[in-house]
Amino acid sequence: MAGSFLSTIWYRVAKLQPRLRAHVRVHRHRYRGQSWYVLHDHASGRVHRFTPAAYMFIAQLDGGSTVDEVWRRLAESHALDAPGQDDVIQLLSQLHQSDLIQYPGTPDVADLLERHGKQARQVFTQNLTNPMSFRVPLWDPDRFLIATLPAVRWLTGWFGLFLWIMVVGAGLTVAAINWERLTGDLSGQLLSASNLIITLVSYPLLKALHELAHGWLLRARGGEVREMGIMFLVFFPVPYVDASTAAAFRSKWHRAAVSAGGIFVETFVAAIAVMVWASAEPGMVRAVAFNLVMVGGISTVLVNGNPLLKFDGYYVLSDVIEIPNLATRATRYWGHLVQRYIFGARQLKPGPATAGEKVWFLFYAPAAYVYRLIVMVGIALFVAQKFFVLGVLLACWSVFSSLIKPMAKNLRHVVTAPALRKVRRRAMGWTFGSIAILLMLVLLVPVPLRTDTEGVIWLPEAATLRAGTGGFLSDDLTVSGGAVVAAGDLVAVLEEPRLHARLAVLEARLGEATQRLAQAEAVERLRIEGARLDLEKTRAELSRERDRLSRLQVMARLDGAFRPSMPVADLAGRWLAEGDVLGHILPPRAEVARLVVRQDDIALVRDRLERIQLRLAGWMGARHDATLIRAVPQATFQLPAPALGSAGGGRLLTDPADREGLQLLEQAFVFDVALPDALADAPFGARVYVRFDHGFEPASAQIWRRVRQLFLRQFNA
Repeated sequence: MAGSFLSTIWYRVAKLQPRLRAHVRVHRHRYRGQSWYVLHDHASGRVHRFTPAAYMFIAQLDGGSTVDEVWRRLAESHALDAPGQDDVIQLLSQLHQSDLIQYPGTPDVADLLERHGKQARQVFTQNLTNPMSFRVPLWDPDRFLIATLPAVRWLTGWFGLFLWIMVVGAGLTVAAINWERLTGDLSGQLLSASNLIITLVSYPLLKALHELAHGWLLRARGGEVREMGIMFLVFFPVPYVDASTAAAFRSKWHRAAVSAGGIFVETFVAAIAVMVWASAEPGMVRAVAFNLVMVGGISTVLVNGNPLLKFDGYYVLSDVIEIPNLATRATRYWGHLVQRYIFGARQLKPGPATAGEKVWFLFYAPAAYVYRLIVMVGIALFVAQKFFVLGVLLACWSVFSSLIKPMAKNLRHVVTAPALRKVRRRAMGWTFGSIAILLMLVLLVPVPLRTDTEGVIWLPEAATLRAGTGGFLSDDLTVSGGAVVAAGDLVAVLEEPRLHARLAVLEARLGEATQRLAQAEAVERLRIEGARLDLEKTRAELSRERDRLSRLQVMARLDGAFRPSMPVADLAGRWLAEGDVLGHILPPRAEVARLVVRQDDIALVRDRLERIQLRLAGWMGARHDATLIRAVPQATFQLPAPALGSAGGGRLLTDPADREGLQLLEQAFVFDVALPDALADAPFGARVYVRFDHGFEPASAQIWRRVRQLFLRQFNA
C-alpha cells in the first residue's frame, strides 16, 4: 500500500463504521514465503486475498470505531507501515464492491436480498458477455456429495494418485505403440457421423464425472460445494460445479488437487479407453473407446489442462507456483510497466509481487492472450463450417471481446484515469501516436510480398529404369553399379523362358493359319472370312509377344551413371514384374527443381511474379536465382514427391490415410524451375526452399487477401 498519506476526499469515509460481515472467515496463507490473509465469503463462495498491511486495517473494523479512528490508531502505532488515506479509501471501495463489509443500521434481510439480486445480475451479465461459455445454476449438490463420499473416499488420497499414475502410464505406453493406427485419418474419424452421435452422449457423461471429482475432492478436504448446474460450452451443454471455496485451503497441494480432479478423471478414463480400443474388435465398443480417448485427451491437452486458459490447468499452475490470480495480476503488471516506463507515471507503485512472480507475469500475459485468441477464432471457424451465420457471429464476438473491447477500455483509462493526470498529455501522445503510426504502417507503407514453398531436385522420368515386361533378371548385368552409360546402351536383360516357347507356338499357328486361308481361297470360299480373322488374330498375338521379347532388354534413355535400386548381388535372378524399378540413370548434373504451390497462392505466382530464389536444404545461407520453365495448368491432389507433404516433413498437409504420403487434402499446382549452375552438383531428391518475390504491397492489402481466401476456402463465401 503506497498511496498518498492524506487525501482531499477523506471526509467522505472518515465517519463510517464498517465491520466484516458475519459469514466472512479469515484464513492466513503463505505464498512464496510471504504471509497473506484470505477472506472467505461463505454466502457467495468467493475468496479474496489481502496483504498483511491491508489486513492490519481490516482486522480493526469492528462496527463501533470510525474509519478515521482506526486509521489514526494505525498511524500512531505503525508510523512507517501505516497505510495512507488514499490506500484506505481504495481498500474500503474494494471491500464494499466485494460485499465483505456492512455498516450499522443495515437490515440483514434486505441486505441479503440485495446481495442475491446483485449476484443474479452478475451471472446474467457474465453470460451475455461470454456467449461461448455461459452458466445456468440448478441445484445445491452438497448433500449428494456428503452421501456418496464414503464410496469414493479411497480414491481421493495417495492410493488414488498411485492408481492414476499406474493406469495413465500404461495407457500412454499402449498409445505410443499404436500411435499410427490411433491417429490415422484422425480428422475423418472425429467428424464422422457415428462419432459425433457418440460424442453427444459420452462428452456430457464424462464431464459430469469430471465435475463430481472436483466436488468429492473438495468435500474430502473439508470444503463445501453449494452450486452445480449446466454450462453451455460453444452452445453444447455440459455440467459444472463451483469449487471456488478450495481457495481457502491453506495447503497449496490441497488446492491443486481439487483443481486437478477433472484432469485426473478425464486422463484416467482416456487411459482405460485406449487399452480397450487396442484390444477390442471393430464395432461399437471400439468406437466408444476411441471417442473417449479423443474427448479425454484433446480436451485435456488443448483446453481443460492447458494453463493458458482459465480452466483446471490454470488453477493447478497458480496453486503449485503459489501465484494466486495469476492472469489478472500479470495483465495489471504489464499495464503498470507501460504506465510507469512509457507514460512516465513514476508515482505509480506496482502491486505486491516478488521477483520470481514478475518473471511469470512477463511471460504469462502475452502467451495466454495469443493462445486464447487462437482458440476462440479456431472454434468460430469450426462452428462456421457447419453453421455459417453462427460461426461468423462467434468470430465477430471473438474479435470484439479480444481486440476492440480491451482497446476501448485501455483508451478510456488513458483519457480519464486519475492516476495519469500528471502525465496525461504524454500518455495520450504515446497512445494515439502509436495507433496512428501503426495504422499508417499497415495501410500505407508497402512491405515485401512473397510466397514461400518447397520443392525437390527433380530426377527426370526418363532416368528411371523400369522392367518393360515381366521376367527374371539375368545373373550378369550388362553394366555394373556406378558405370557411365549413354542413351541407347543396354543395361540389363530379362529372361522369360515361357515367352520363347509361346513365340514358337504362335509362329507355327501363323503358318497354319496362312495355309488355311490359302486353301479356303482355292477350295472352300465360304470359310475365307473365318480364316482371315483367325490369321489376323494370330498375327496380333505374335506381334504382341515379339514386342514383349524386345522389352526384355532394358535400355538407358539418357546419359549418366547407373545406380541399381538394390545391390547387384540381390538383383541377380530376381523376378521383376512389368513396371518394377531396376535402378536409375543419374544425369551428370541437376537441371530442374519441381515444386508445389498452394491453391491460395497461385494467382500471385502467375500474375505478379518478379523473381524466384532457391535455397538448398543444409546450405540455407546461400540464395540462388532460378527461372520458371514449366507450369502445370491444372490443379492436382497428387504430390510429385512424398518429401513435400506433411508425412515427409514438408509443409503441405496430406491425407493421413494415404500410406505413400502423396495425397493432398487441398489442391495445389506443380511448377518446374531451372536450377542455376551453382546447384548443378546438388543431389537428386534434395529439398529446396523456394521464394517467389511479388514486389511490395501494404500489409492491410495482404491481410485482406488472406481473410478473403479463408472465407472462400472454408465457407465458399
